[in-house]
Amino acid sequence: MTERKYDLVVLGATGYTGQYVAEEVGRIVEKQPSLTYAFAGRNKEKLERTLETARANTGLDLAKAELLVVDVNDEESLKKMAAQTKIVINCVGPYRYYGLKVVKACVEEGANHVDISGEPQYLEQAQLEYSEAAREAGVHVVGSCGFDSIPADLGTTFLQEVFPGDVNSVKAVVTMDDDSEGKASINFTTMECAVLGLAHSNELKGVRKKLFTTPLPKPSFKAEPRGKLFHSDEAKRWCVPNMAADHSVVMRTQRILYEKEQMRPTQFQVYFGMTRFNAVLSIFFGILFYILTKISFTRSLLLKYPEFFTGGVVTRQGPRRSDLTGLKFLVVLTGKGWDRKLEDPAQQHTEPPNVTKTVRVKGPDPGYFGTAILVTQSALTILEEKDKLPQEGGVFPPGAAFLKTSLRQRLEKKGIQFTVDE
Repeated sequence: MTERKYDLVVLGATGYTGQYVAEEVGRIVEKQPSLTYAFAGRNKEKLERTLETARANTGLDLAKAELLVVDVNDEESLKKMAAQTKIVINCVGPYRYYGLKVVKACVEEGANHVDISGEPQYLEQAQLEYSEAAREAGVHVVGSCGFDSIPADLGTTFLQEVFPGDVNSVKAVVTMDDDSEGKASINFTTMECAVLGLAHSNELKGVRKKLFTTPLPKPSFKAEPRGKLFHSDEAKRWCVPNMAADHSVVMRTQRILYEKEQMRPTQFQVYFGMTRFNAVLSIFFGILFYILTKISFTRSLLLKYPEFFTGGVVTRQGPRRSDLTGLKFLVVLTGKGWDRKLEDPAQQHTEPPNVTKTVRVKGPDPGYFGTAILVTQSALTILEEKDKLPQEGGVFPPGAAFLKTSLRQRLEKKGIQFTVDE
């Protein structure tokens, strides 16, 4: 990479999740003091508070941290920031409003980009609009590098790697580990992104029609259909459909790996796992939530009074840090397939799947401590292993971007485990 003032810039460091990402960058720099970095946001006073809080929470002086005033609604401000750094860690949401502006500035000024978005429309729109320009600029833009959706995406490619033959289908259950202690509220921006995504979900069809112009091979054996509520023996949880970004992200990776690496794509289903009572409750709440997002008036009420409509689960202040320290996530991925591989990834097996294998991805609190580790290690991987990333550049989901890198091993050193059930 060309010499630039900063190796890393955390954009949106004054936000709730941005604070955790800023602190994780500080910990990394303590061990890799040659790295240069800055925290960026709209307000200088808030940036100074972010730095003070980071010093208090990490016990580090963070003497090398610089502060940049950057307005995501000001194109020149974004371009000036992007021109100074090798990679931008973008924590500014909702990405529906701000994400493409940051991607555009990074591509035009030659900065790599990672984000923590769980918004399929933004992620797919970025791939549609900027893949070619990013490739020509030698820039890698990798979205959904937080809990959405590295555990599911890298977990799926890990399962494919350890599977004895071809994988026909993967069932993923996203839940909290048995060792997890306590519970925490959800930051408002997370809900805002979900509300806006559901409200505009019909717009995705047009994006996908342009982005996915050729169909994937049609599997001879369809994944086992599941109802709205079922029990997973592997996860030991009752499961309901997961409407977040994981399915979109994993299937984009599968498509890219099929087209670029001649790897057989798998079918993918993803669910939330919980107790039976909570699962039934979540179905009713999910139906109500969906209806509220589809009507303009009720949608505005939902966004104006999130605490009331969610019973305090979602707050504008975000969860208390003390509530997060005992939380641990678990993603259980069960693959069904065969004990042998066919040479042609488009060729179909004629006999039913005869092998089942399960892998697990475990880590700390998913939303904040975990996401901070995931996105910062993604950024470091781009900085240090860019020659192992696909093509000269482009817009990629994490599973496709980091397939040939050491990201999984980096995450394991930071306490995020990828294991195989024996």
